[in-house]
Amino acid sequence: MNFDLSEEQVMLRDLVDRFGADRYDPARRLAYLREPRGFADANWAMLAETGLLAFALPEEAGGFGGSAVDIITVMEALGRCVVVEPVLPAIILGAGLVAAAGTGSQKAKLLPAIAAGEAIVAAALFERQARFDLEGIKTRVHDGRISGTKQMVLGGSYADHLLVAARTGEGALTLHLVKADAPGITITPYRLVDGSIAADVQFIDTPAQPMAGGEAALAQTLDQARLAICGELLGLMDMMFAATLDYIKTRQQFGQPIGSFQAIQHRMADCYARVELSRSHLYRAAADGATVAAAVMGAKAYIAQSAMQVGEEAVQLHGGIGTTEELMVGQAFKRVMTLATLLGDTDHDIVAYIALTNRAADRP
Repeated sequence: MNFDLSEEQVMLRDLVDRFGADRYDPARRLAYLREPRGFADANWAMLAETGLLAFALPEEAGGFGGSAVDIITVMEALGRCVVVEPVLPAIILGAGLVAAAGTGSQKAKLLPAIAAGEAIVAAALFERQARFDLEGIKTRVHDGRISGTKQMVLGGSYADHLLVAARTGEGALTLHLVKADAPGITITPYRLVDGSIAADVQFIDTPAQPMAGGEAALAQTLDQARLAICGELLGLMDMMFAATLDYIKTRQQFGQPIGSFQAIQHRMADCYARVELSRSHLYRAAADGATVAAAVMGAKAYIAQSAMQVGEEAVQLHGGIGTTEELMVGQAFKRVMTLATLLGDTDHDIVAYIALTNRAADRP
């Protein structure tokens, strides 16, 4: 498998690396999280000025094309820097759904504003009784008005528009664009374990604009989002492994570095194998066009589980300080815990992978 990046992808990766090196350390990251929106407006504006907010958008919208490899390249770099900017909810999910399902006028109005950092669209998709299953959505739309409740809407408290999945009277799953200040909306924000902001959103007879795409566009965008999650998890794993490797070379016990102990070496070797196997799963999923849904679901199940194990090892090998936010390792592990269950936990992803694989095998 070819792991080589194109010249443009190397530039994107290096751009993110420089952004992280210039603007991130454990103390500053915590300060960003304490901002009202959970990130610094100046950093978001900087990402817009450099063009990074357009990396996943189609070329006709002023973006870079948004290929699968583009997405995992940028998201892996963002994960290594443990950034707090809402690239996943606002760009991959929000802007991605507008690009995939929006009408011509909706795309023309929103995509340039999103790329410029002037607008944020949040995806309001899942519901408490449905968990990760789109089939369980009960939110209804009738005569252009939506009623229902969505849970864990990433960025829902500061978005300008909400992109809502709702069923028609006939049961078809449709997508609708709702202004965040529309009548009949109640937004309840809260912090997730990593400090990022989500919200539960209730709609009561709220006016909404229908979008051109439906369930197929939503499924395609969710596959793209899962791929992005895998990329960020890989970057987080890479960062935690590197930090732990440096630490065990310097931490002294019994007059020698703890990295000289064979038991520690075995644990680190296992972590290294998980990082590299995760990288192979990720690039296979990004390249697997015919069965992309199954490949992405399988990659997410493996990478999320591996990231949790690498994070647990990193925290434990750092000792008590590894559980604190004084080190980036502790903050990174909290981000891993959030991403590992986003859009589906490991059990859900494994079941979905088996179902998708069986369906592909039955295809003539």
